[in-house]
Formats: sequence, C-alpha cells, structure tokens
Amino acid sequence: MKDEIVIPALSTPHDDSSNLKNILANTSLFRMLDEQQLDDILFSTRSAQAKAHTEIVGHGEASHGAFWVVYGQVKIVLHTKQGTEKILEILGQNTCFGLGEMLLDRPHIAQVRTTTDSMLLHVDRAAIMCVAAQNFDFSRELMTCVGRQFYSLVRDIEGYSQTAKQRLAEYLLRQSRREVSDDIQLVAKKSLIASRLSLTPETLSRLFHDLATEGLIAMSGRRIKILDYERMSAVMP
Repeated sequence: MKDEIVIPALSTPHDDSSNLKNILANTSLFRMLDEQQLDDILFSTRSAQAKAHTEIVGHGEASHGAFWVVYGQVKIVLHTKQGTEKILEILGQNTCFGLGEMLLDRPHIAQVRTTTDSMLLHVDRAAIMCVAAQNFDFSRELMTCVGRQFYSLVRDIEGYSQTAKQRLAEYLLRQSRREVSDDIQLVAKKSLIASRLSLTPETLSRLFHDLATEGLIAMSGRRIKILDYERMSAVMP
C-alpha cells in the first residue's frame, strides 16, 4: 500500500493498514466488497490529511483514480476568465469525487480544495476498474454515485430559471430531507453557500432575513429551522 497522496502540503496520517481497511469497509462505495477485493483496493489506496484551503485537484490535472472524503469538507470550483469562482458542489464526509473523470479517463475541469481540515483517500483507477469487473454491486454503486452527481448538475441548470428566493427555498427543503431532526445545520459558511446558489453573500443574507421575517424559518447561527413547510414549498414554481 502506498503511504501518501502525492500532493503538496498534504501530510500522511498515522493510520495503519488495518485501520485504513476498516475505513474502506465502512464506506457506502466499498462496503459490498469481499475480503480479497477489499485488500486489492487497500493496496492501491493512498490516504492523507489536508489542512483547510489545500488544493487537492488542479484544473487540467490528469485523473488517476477517485477520491473519498473520510472527514472534513471540500469544494468543487470552476474559475472564470474574470477571476471569479463558481462553486459547483460542497462535499462533506462520506462522499466521493472524481469518478466521472476517472471513468472517462479525462483531465479534471474543476479545481477541488478543502474548506476545513480533512482526511482523504485516493484509490487508483486500475484497482477500481478491476474490482468493478468482478463485483456487480460495486459497479452499480459507481453508477449510482455518477448518476447522483449528474442529477445534481441538471438540477442546478434548472435552477438558473428560478428566482433567488426560490433557489434558497429549494436548497433548504433539500437539506431538511437529509436531517433526522427539524433543524438544518448549514453544511458550509454562508459565503460558500451563496456561491453554490449563484448569489452574492449580501443577497443570501437578505433572503434569510426575509424568510425569517415572513415566519418561514427561524435562525440561530448556522442552524435553521423551517417553521412552515407548506408555505416554504409554495415558494417554489
């Protein structure tokens, strides 16, 4: 097993092989593998801890495999010619990225950077493709992950026709469906969420204030509670 991801500014964590194998075995992507297949993936896995604001993948960089976020958070970013950035996605723990580029053997179009201290795994393409040829459930999980990312992209394109308020309402309703309680914990700083929704931070703050004034939500820091799901849903077109 290789010791580290060859990316500047990343440090190697102190996880031995058994701990790393346990991490892999408990991910949704690899948990269906048998012992031999898991060992094959383990042999081709590199692990690393990255400080916040570390570049993990650069624009135009060749793809050699897929990444898994063990803990922490990354943002997937496109940079415009005007020097601004558009956040395509904010990914937290137990999520993967780089599958599309890996499957197509194409370079990365977007940049990926950590937003908090994070632990990442990188699995080489050859190992993933070999195990995928042996294990149908694993192949299906790969397709599910890519399909989920494609669906998210299409949903974003659809959102371009929505008003700013509708985009935020949909985002909050979508987040609420992932929570086990009535409270929503915003997954990132409001500035990152604003970019994710193609809004300015000022516009996002105003919209949060408007929704609170209308009695649709209650806010406490990064925690939000939807007070009226019916009226919030009515915001949508």
